[in-house]
Amino acid sequence: MTARAAQLAKDLGVERSLEELRGELELAPRLGVLLGPRRHDGIEVRKTRIEANGEALGLAVAYVYTPAPPPPPVAITSVTPDDGIVG
Repeated sequence: MTARAAQLAKDLGVERSLEELRGELELAPRLGVLLGPRRHDGIEVRKTRIEANGEALGLAVAYVYTPAPPPPPVAITSVTPDDGIVG
């Protein structure tokens, strides 16, 4: 997780939600939707959502996946409150 994303998570009080997502991304680093075109070096910028629940806000989360060196590292780069409206 980048320092900026960690600070946003702290400000929003969603550190636990992001830590759980980080664990999921370790197992499935291509979770979510690809943003932009595929790159020749395999790096992908992706986004996913964390649904709101009684304890935490819904979130839109962007992250970067880099395929090398193994295991594939994932860095959460952006955290934004998500109202759940698709448009």
